[in-house]
Amino acid sequence: MIRVSVLCLFFLSIFLEASGIDASVNFSIFYKHSATFYSGYTPNIEIYWQVNPTKLHFATTPQKMIVARIKTDIIISDDKGVFKEDHFILQTPPKATVAELADLNILELRKYSLVNGKYKISLQLTDLNDTFSVFNYIDSVTIVPDTTKPFFSSIQLLDTIIQTSVNTQFHKNGKQNIPICANFLDNHMRSVFYYTELNNLANIPKDRYPLFSRIRISKKLNEGFSPEFTITDTILSTADTNFHGRFAIGRLTSGNYYITASLDDKLGYNLASQSLFFQRLNMNPDKDEVKKAPVKEIFKDTAMENITVLDLEKTFLAKYSLTQIKAMLKMLIPLSDPMQASTINNFLKKPDEMYMRYYIYNYYLALNPKDPAKAWKEYSELIMSVNKKFTESGTAGYETDRGMIYLRYGKPSDIITVSGETGSLPYEIWQYNTLTQFSNKKELPNALFLFYKPAQMMSSYRLLHSTVPGEVVNLSWRMFLYVTTNSSTSSGGSSSNSRAEQFFGSR
Repeated sequence: MIRVSVLCLFFLSIFLEASGIDASVNFSIFYKHSATFYSGYTPNIEIYWQVNPTKLHFATTPQKMIVARIKTDIIISDDKGVFKEDHFILQTPPKATVAELADLNILELRKYSLVNGKYKISLQLTDLNDTFSVFNYIDSVTIVPDTTKPFFSSIQLLDTIIQTSVNTQFHKNGKQNIPICANFLDNHMRSVFYYTELNNLANIPKDRYPLFSRIRISKKLNEGFSPEFTITDTILSTADTNFHGRFAIGRLTSGNYYITASLDDKLGYNLASQSLFFQRLNMNPDKDEVKKAPVKEIFKDTAMENITVLDLEKTFLAKYSLTQIKAMLKMLIPLSDPMQASTINNFLKKPDEMYMRYYIYNYYLALNPKDPAKAWKEYSELIMSVNKKFTESGTAGYETDRGMIYLRYGKPSDIITVSGETGSLPYEIWQYNTLTQFSNKKELPNALFLFYKPAQMMSSYRLLHSTVPGEVVNLSWRMFLYVTTNSSTSSGGSSSNSRAEQFFGSR
């Protein structure tokens, strides 16, 4: 008896060593058709979160049951002030023994109706057994759907879909949709469910039917789709608006991914699309898993799996502080497409250290699966070289326009520096005999970049114009480069003898 008591005290101490509430939070936007709402659709936000029970402080009730109590404060505000607020106390299911606490799954979801606009979302969780233990989450969202054409809701990643008529906070269209509260699929997960809704099909002419909804997973946004990770649904009427299914992800290797929903008509014209970024950690990819068709049957396993993740302390990232991790993320922006850059900037605005580290690790793991540390070392050496070449007025070289182009495309074939040309500001022309486009990987011959020093920033070069699609293309570059007008040009340009005119001409 004494031995059991000591053991119970030991396990209880594990839970009482909490340093602060640990939670994952996410939200999705769905729409309800409303004849009274001015756009025809009422937006509804679903906010959902999962709390790590090992970071809570538990207490024993007079009935000898072990519980934790979490004060929850949700505030949704717009530019006029508080739009919605909700305050309540969430109590964990009572447990008779400490051993039972290990099975706790603390998952909550709340739904609120909104109107179109920009909102700030604030969620605060306070451990009532230790009010110094607080978790804060702040995010923002702009809701302005284009109701002139079809549009998707958010794409929601789900742990489980269960057929049931029981009305809970997770109930939707006759099913329980149990969400994943972080867009991170860990090593333990071998499959993932998804859910999305399609809106505003009423104005699609019947001669464009059947329509086709495709849900696909890819490494790059809107490209590189694989049949193995593609699920297609045929839409025959406006009643077909809810889409859910399951992807087997045992073969999906570690890395950064997008799940994309698209709607095409019978001729293949795209009518709508929506994407969601997520990360995958898979230390043991399946080698012989066969692609599975969309799942229609109901899965009865409702348990939320325990998270098993990579031990970051054993990776090359362990020695870097949070400040250094932020800098390493910023260094990836020159090599990122717009969606990836947006993801990095969101990380920098709302730092989540664990996911930031996973993002960086997955990036270099994709470059060198056998030695991601080597891939980082090689890139960091390139960063140091770029910093030596292009650091300007306290701005690190990799953050300057010239540094970013150098990192993205490599060393130019030729650099022409012009500093004393009559009538023009100082400028540089970078010429690449052959350049591989960043957006679609096509080779582009004789690619040019024009950098200049604005009059108010004489020590810093800015990218003014290029001939590369996807980069800055400014056909009015003469108006910025030339400080005096000349009768030979109608747009305030210099003479045709200038180096810029000789290289760019009408390009």
